Amino acid sequence: MDLYHKRFCKLLQVMASIKQIDCKMKYIIYSIVLLSMVVLSCSPSEIDSNIDDPDPSASEFKWIVPVGDINGSLNPFPLALDPNLKKVEDVKFLADDALVAIISFGDEIRVYPYQYMNAFESVNDEMNDISFAMTYCPITKSGLCWDRNFRNENFIIRASGYLYIDNLIAYDEKTDTYWSQMLAKCIKGKYSGANNKTHNFIETTWKTVRENFGNANVFTNVSTSNKSGVNKVEIPDSEGVYGILNLDYSSGAEKGRAVYYYQYDLFENETKVFTNRISNRNVIVVGNKDLHFITTFIVEGKETYKAVQNQFPIVLEDSENNRWNVFGVAVEGPRKGQQLQSLTGFVASWWAWQLFYDDFDLTAL
Repeated sequence: MDLYHKRFCKLLQVMASIKQIDCKMKYIIYSIVLLSMVVLSCSPSEIDSNIDDPDPSASEFKWIVPVGDINGSLNPFPLALDPNLKKVEDVKFLADDALVAIISFGDEIRVYPYQYMNAFESVNDEMNDISFAMTYCPITKSGLCWDRNFRNENFIIRASGYLYIDNLIAYDEKTDTYWSQMLAKCIKGKYSGANNKTHNFIETTWKTVRENFGNANVFTNVSTSNKSGVNKVEIPDSEGVYGILNLDYSSGAEKGRAVYYYQYDLFENETKVFTNRISNRNVIVVGNKDLHFITTFIVEGKETYKAVQNQFPIVLEDSENNRWNVFGVAVEGPRKGQQLQSLTGFVASWWAWQLFYDDFDLTAL
């Protein structure tokens, strides 16, 4: 007999010995004692198991987005550090139309095939002393290159297991912060509401890599995963559309436009350049449908830019005789070696853009 039952029996014996209490009062007291012992006899784990806690990672910080739009659970994907890299010629099992992300800092080029990222959804890497993470959400078909240095913290970014509107929520365990990929924003933790810096990357096909970047290093594995906006243009929900985030939108700049969108059809037949003003910056958008890339660069000076045809990865030439490659690096001219900065831009399925953003600009289309 366990301790709780022994105590219960002892109480019954004591109650039975008190003759001056009438039967009705004894019945009430017996009931109270019985109820108390049942509660006390429950183990802490049994009591806790009855508590409905929809957020097992709940802390003093709450989600700053509607919790009804979050699903999944805190179940971080495998940690992707120290990536294995191969030369392009040694990668044998990618189809020509397989989508990849290309990142370049300095003279080095690295390629992250999305199908190799599916098991991780986030790959932590470092190149030329720049710490970054390439993330890919296979549901929304959207990628993003995050800077891992944030306010004197060095993040190690994993896919958390949570999704916000079916899009990846990245997680840094050390700071216990959660980041929406398509918002490029912290949505839970001590940095809630902050946008993280991102790096420019190129989404294209394996064929484009194979034919133009033979010296690149390719990620293969690791050593240690509709809001009410009115769509004025007919775009299939599954189509990938390039969007540039207007991160000044919340402060009132460019009212009514949270994202600027560009379809691949806009760049059909040849490399083309468009100019725009986004987040109070002058930007150019360059792309080519056949090569399957769209990207954007910030232009600070008075120089003008034109597209360069049939010399990929060189895609731009400016009025000061500089020639720029697809990563925004000057490969010829007075500014040789310099690199243009970029706004946060990436490709995602059209249905995902509409779920995340109400206000968008499609006038260029």
